Amino acid sequence: MSSTESGLPNLVPVVLSLSQADKLRLMQVLVGDLARDEGIPPIEAGKSYPVWTPIHAFDAAVTMLHELGVSEAVV
Repeated sequence: MSSTESGLPNLVPVVLSLSQADKLRLMQVLVGDLARDEGIPPIEAGKSYPVWTPIHAFDAAVTMLHELGVSEAVV
């Protein structure tokens, strides 16, 4: 048995006893660590990031309606 497997049962009660703020911070640390392992760059404060929105994705709407078997005349 690895030290991680034997340590996890001891760690869970400690994590559950943390305040909500500390639990959220722990989640941030763990997600950041996992992202680094996957080669995903961290999000930087003050930097802008593009967010895709389907508001003007008319081709996507037509494709979806086609796949659903809905007549384009409905659009």
